[in-house]
Amino acid sequence: MKLQHLASFALLALSTTAFADGFYGVGEITRSNLSLDRNHFDGALLANGATGLSSSDSGNSTKWRLQGGYRFNPNLAVEAGYIDFGKAKYTASYSGGSAQGSLKAGGVDVAALVGLPLSDSFSVFAKAGVVAAKVDSKLTADAPASLASGSDSTHVVRPLLGVGALYKLSDHVDLRADYDHVSGLGKSDKTGKMTANLFSLGLAYNF
Repeated sequence: MKLQHLASFALLALSTTAFADGFYGVGEITRSNLSLDRNHFDGALLANGATGLSSSDSGNSTKWRLQGGYRFNPNLAVEAGYIDFGKAKYTASYSGGSAQGSLKAGGVDVAALVGLPLSDSFSVFAKAGVVAAKVDSKLTADAPASLASGSDSTHVVRPLLGVGALYKLSDHVDLRADYDHVSGLGKSDKTGKMTANLFSLGLAYNF
């Protein structure tokens, strides 16, 4: 089953009792800062004839996330949803040619949130959970290392850690900001790995 379908199922399961006290939904725009471990792509090029290799990576993406959760009390909540981490890009040059690659990821996350109300309208929280992500890699290389070209994908389960804040706009709507960190997205011997730092801003609706 595709990860998007799993995310839809998680949100649907939460929405079936959406009018019960404590249920909420979150929609956010996310800015991802992605750091790629270049060893996988570098190694593939060197193994297929590249010499004088120089490489770099970049990864800033503006994506989205959807979450649904249940707040047991002001200090404890659980939530699940889908995160699109975006894409990290790889570029390389070597004697006689160049290469471009990418690593992208997205997945379903589940997390527990521990909150600390600081006033009637403002609170902060910390969270810890896991994300089940699909990771796709692609590399396109010129001669003399053209045999390094190819694509692959894998699924990983990685820990997610984060902090955030809520500001009450009305009885039902909160302004929400999050910072999340996920490392080890991918597999060294198959797709390569990347680390994601996400900054998110959006609205939470309390049913």
